[in-house]
Amino acid sequence: MIDVSIPAEFEPCVQHAVESGEFRSPAEVVAEGLRLLTRREQIRKEIQVGLDQLDRGEGIDGDEVLDRLQRKAERIARAAVAAQPPETNG
Repeated sequence: MIDVSIPAEFEPCVQHAVESGEFRSPAEVVAEGLRLLTRREQIRKEIQVGLDQLDRGEGIDGDEVLDRLQRKAERIARAAVAAQPPETNG
């Protein structure tokens, strides 16, 4: 286990997070912060992959993306309606 000190400017934030019940301890608050830092780094890497693809001319036109999303949303909506049990009258 690593013992760390929290800068004074962050103490109220950590205390509030624990006192509100969102976290059980300051260690949980710090752990969540580290998870978020890890996720941020993953997102940056994914963005860079996308930027590299665009630089190579592998991008997709915005209108095509919107059309694909619209078709996908329509398929999901149709599947949701089809999955609903039939209404009974009585």
